[in-house]
Amino acid sequence: MPSTTLRLAVASLYFVAFAVCAEIRTSGTQVVTPPVTASPAPAKSTVGDIHLDDAAIDDGPYASYDTDKGGLTVMWICKGKTVQRSFPKPAGTIVKPECGFEKPITIRDESPVFPVPVKFTARKLAALSDVHGQFDTMVKLLHANGIIDRELKWSFGDGHLVMIGDMFDRGPRVTEVLWLLYQLDAEARAAGGALHVVLGNHETMVLYDDLRYVNTKYAAVAKKLGGTYPALFGEQTVLGRWLRTKPMLIQVNDMLFVHGGLSPDYAALKLTMQETNEAFRATLGQPRTAIRATPLPALLYGTNGPIWYRGYFREPQLDSAALDKLLAQYGVKQIVVGHTTFSGVFSHYDGRVISVDTAIQKGMGGELFIWNMGRLARGSMKGDHLPIPVYVKSAEAVTN
Repeated sequence: MPSTTLRLAVASLYFVAFAVCAEIRTSGTQVVTPPVTASPAPAKSTVGDIHLDDAAIDDGPYASYDTDKGGLTVMWICKGKTVQRSFPKPAGTIVKPECGFEKPITIRDESPVFPVPVKFTARKLAALSDVHGQFDTMVKLLHANGIIDRELKWSFGDGHLVMIGDMFDRGPRVTEVLWLLYQLDAEARAAGGALHVVLGNHETMVLYDDLRYVNTKYAAVAKKLGGTYPALFGEQTVLGRWLRTKPMLIQVNDMLFVHGGLSPDYAALKLTMQETNEAFRATLGQPRTAIRATPLPALLYGTNGPIWYRGYFREPQLDSAALDKLLAQYGVKQIVVGHTTFSGVFSHYDGRVISVDTAIQKGMGGELFIWNMGRLARGSMKGDHLPIPVYVKSAEAVTN
């Protein structure tokens, strides 16, 4: 059996032949918008629809490993002022809240063995995506459906929760979203369950410094902390290191979870899920110019790649036979995706595709995808478990 390194090398050679075609289709398979950098923070920052003075901004914590002394440095912006704390060692440190995320955080030693596992089994499962910094809406939805309790602790037992990407950008409480998931990751494991964080296009955008969609609050935060926004999630930070352990593709039972979707162009690579995850992990945070200059990453990060693909919902729409071929190639019965926004959870292609981007990013509500011993439902903001409707194209416009 060829090694992962050899198979990725073969895939890269495949794309050398494909590169000319890829360049011709630049507007189709690659992200072609020009690089964008953060502008200087204005006197006031926009948080959702609210304008507030920098002095009113609360955010944090941002925790960084001290590679020289082996300690931990933690910083907040509280009422516009920088607060800093130092700890002698990272692992086991409990960071008490100053502002921002309101609960204590237990720092862990992130020492995963790569490649990370990609296949799991679960008795019950819930999934959502595209939270985009809408912490309050996410908390209400998770609490209503029994995933967390009133203290924001894991209460889903041996269940699995899948966050299918796009925690970053747009909304005003990205930091809180990330720290809650960081905490739930450990709590779920301790309870015999699991939290699976699958990265989306907005995570990769922030890491390679494409800040077009970052809430302007965070430009002010980065300026006050003396760096750039991507640097707050660098490899020497707690959240940055944690994010770099997360996959782009996973399988739970007979369902494959991916942010955008799997296209025929991607399937032609014949990469396993682990090989795809490793190819993404090796390039996370690299400059976009470097990613676009290399054929394999150019497709993986492009509009026909797993984190951007919308071909299940937009023209030219993938036909049913091509979808069946994809499902057979990966040995699954369903693909569960986010990325493309609908008003709720919907079934597509006779249930073979489930969409779970339910407009949480607007901060007005949303739904969960629920799977319990083979029974499918959508969980509401009130905790009701309702049937999943079949999407009717004429009834609702595809957005985002």
